[in-house]
Amino acid sequence: MRVPLIALFLGASLLVPTQAGPAGAAAGHTDGTGATRTNDHWSGYSAHSDTYSSVSASWTEPSVDCSTGGEVVFWVGLDGDGNDNVEQTGTHVLCRNGRAVHTGWWETFPCYNIIDYGHTVRAGDKIDATVTDNGDGTYQLYLRDETQGWIEQPNKRACSGAGDVSAEVITETPEYSNGPSALADFGTVTYTNVTIDGQPLSSAGPQAINMARHGRTIDTTSAISGGTRFSNTWLATS
Repeated sequence: MRVPLIALFLGASLLVPTQAGPAGAAAGHTDGTGATRTNDHWSGYSAHSDTYSSVSASWTEPSVDCSTGGEVVFWVGLDGDGNDNVEQTGTHVLCRNGRAVHTGWWETFPCYNIIDYGHTVRAGDKIDATVTDNGDGTYQLYLRDETQGWIEQPNKRACSGAGDVSAEVITETPEYSNGPSALADFGTVTYTNVTIDGQPLSSAGPQAINMARHGRTIDTTSAISGGTRFSNTWLATS
């Protein structure tokens, strides 16, 4: 297995929530439609009252202000909110030496940590992402950069324990041994054309998640608009 470029930047895996599932659910995690809950490194929407076979979203890659440092990840995935697995794909922005480094990636945790696709991604690019359970133990991890003109759609075998127990569209910061990273100032990201199992996001009764640390909200999740659209907005680094 090649060493992923993004792993060299991060030195750790991203993307399994500590409060929003595997290590214990936060308040409101009952039937997938409870009150907005908080998590220290997830924000966005999660459906987790059924089993799911696909999730899709599009977004315009935000321009990140690296004056306060940090990093941020935008992704779609199955599992992760209620079990220890996650099958996902998306983009990552790392503030490195004051410059925003954008990458596209996939991951089937815990077998494979985040793997960089090695393509160019820039602020302003139109991104489309879909994760689909193929029904044979593999998942198609589709990521398209419409602006740069590349598509990746590998079929990857899930790790033991995958159960499609949740479907989510998430803005996140990586989680390290000493806690979550600082949240880079991405302004606002708007997810559009969000569907779960081919139906509008709102039809799945998803739960909103705001990112909060030490009693302070650092990233908010908007209401769903038109059934398939919502935004995350940066408020603070940590």
